[in-house]
Amino acid sequence: MSIESHPSDSPIGSPDRSSQFGSRWKARWQAFLHPLAGEKTEFLQRRWAELDPALRTPNQISGRHLTHCSFTTGASYCSFHCTHCYLPSHANEVPIPSLSEMKEQIDANRRFQGPGGGLQITGGDVADSYWRAGRADELVEIVRYAYAVGLVPMLFTHGQTFLEHPAFLERLVVEAGLRQVAVHIDVTQAGRHGYPIQRVTSEADLHPVREAFTALATRIRQKTGAKLELAHNCTVTRRNIDDLPDLLQWFLARPERSQIWRMLSFQPEADTGRTIFSRQPVTPALVWEKLQQGVGQPLRREAAIFDHPDCNSWAPILVSRRDGRFFPLLLGDEKWDRLLGRVLERVGGLHLMNDEAATPFFCVAGVLVQNPWLLAQLARYFFEGIMGGRVPASAFFAMITGQAHVLGIGIHNFMDAAQVATADSDPVTSARLDACVFKGAVKENGDWKAVPMCRMNQQKWSEVYAARSANPELARQSQPWDRADLQMASVESSDPIPQFSKTITE
Repeated sequence: MSIESHPSDSPIGSPDRSSQFGSRWKARWQAFLHPLAGEKTEFLQRRWAELDPALRTPNQISGRHLTHCSFTTGASYCSFHCTHCYLPSHANEVPIPSLSEMKEQIDANRRFQGPGGGLQITGGDVADSYWRAGRADELVEIVRYAYAVGLVPMLFTHGQTFLEHPAFLERLVVEAGLRQVAVHIDVTQAGRHGYPIQRVTSEADLHPVREAFTALATRIRQKTGAKLELAHNCTVTRRNIDDLPDLLQWFLARPERSQIWRMLSFQPEADTGRTIFSRQPVTPALVWEKLQQGVGQPLRREAAIFDHPDCNSWAPILVSRRDGRFFPLLLGDEKWDRLLGRVLERVGGLHLMNDEAATPFFCVAGVLVQNPWLLAQLARYFFEGIMGGRVPASAFFAMITGQAHVLGIGIHNFMDAAQVATADSDPVTSARLDACVFKGAVKENGDWKAVPMCRMNQQKWSEVYAARSANPELARQSQPWDRADLQMASVESSDPIPQFSKTITE
């Protein structure tokens, strides 16, 4: 199976199981023989050449493993009223874009990224929007189309719609092939049923919500056989900064949790959109310190760099399903940086997204067979880690026997709107925007451009919404606010809606 093809199996209940078995092994064999996609390699080479030479370090991931992660400027409606929202105040009044426009966006993102790129299906809360508008079929088609053109979609949501209507999520998994859902859960949210914002005193109060999503994803996996995975998004403010160690420990306490939740993303608050900003905003350095406390082990922030070092920090944790032990995969020293650089030069173009044929393992095996010296150097490095006590032997053996998985932990540090506005005169801000790995296709004067999310938050959302609101065709289509029969209560009576002003709080 090429990375341009749809990753899902035949429809659930298909009688031709032998055909499915044969197609899986054919895909695995092709992945072993041809682990690197030529088109993707070309895109990466161009991206590497575009990077500032100062950022072309051995441990730079941009231009080696990814061009960038893209996003859609999709449905802007959301039933929640969170204290930290980066969208303009009138987002809930903007109509859903047409299906043809969404497909045009997806095509443009594919042209900017090449095959196998990640695509965030987002805007406001798209699951919430399409369900309330009675247009669930369109969201199914959007996800399916993204796969069809060779991208890997991840649906972003607060998830309440799926908890209350789990058949909707199951349909997206079965009919559209959806395999990745990012769920935002934190104390800044107002609108989650049973958890009014004034009664949520810590992130621990929301662990039952996280457990509910774990159970939901597990049930769908068992029923459909699909490898549905979740990502956890969390805005970090003064209100919940001290909760991060406990939050990390909750995910790491049981391997079956981190086998479902494969990415934990933390975003220090940014003064943009309708956010109610803190007097003393948290810093990325403080967030990272709390994450290290939660893991209980040192995590080197610069072990792997995604675009500009001020923007993203990431640490992959290997978790053993045999005994629950874990350790940071990027051990974090200059020797590792050099080795990582050599590995990325040879295998950076690998497609490692999970699919139904489990081809990532065979892609890696194919590369190692073609480059045996890489295998020898990696084995030596981890052996030295075991002997030095940095790598638990049991966790390493769980990895090589297929009884381990990787949990990604990271920070995405968005910029304040006022900072983005100074890009023409501030070389650091300009460099961050130029190097950005989080860009979505936006049409400007008839031409598609890849626009960084921080630029979207600063001004582009308002421009996109203005054009969409002026389109009379969209106004004639069903919108979230038209279907009261499908709506959940936006906010419980005991959950006051925060006032979206620029009042400084906390």
